Amino acid sequence: MRLFVEYLGPSTNAIYAGVHWAHRKRHKDEAAAAVRAAVRNAGIGRIEKRVDLVFRPRLGKGVRARDTSNNSYSAKMIEDGLVAAGVLEDDTLACVRKVINEPPEIDRKSETGTWVEIKEVVE
Repeated sequence: MRLFVEYLGPSTNAIYAGVHWAHRKRHKDEAAAAVRAAVRNAGIGRIEKRVDLVFRPRLGKGVRARDTSNNSYSAKMIEDGLVAAGVLEDDTLACVRKVINEPPEIDRKSETGTWVEIKEVVE
């Protein structure tokens, strides 16, 4: 299952630089709202099985590319948003086996955001 979330948060480097807690809260709220909208539009319900999550940023017009690991903050905010939207029960190891951050897709004619692939784990 794959969905596009119109959210790309600040780089992980920016967060390490000491962003105020209120800004981090705003990022979390923005990501959760974007995830809820994407889930609603895709018609995705609750996933009961353990999953792997794959994140690939899509960079639109004017968005600068960053190191792949610098997108980890966005991935975490979206993962939390999937829990808040009720798609995932939790983001613990019991529910999410692994998270993969892939290099960005650059498409200057499209919206900036993040592709999220949710893969059910067959155990």
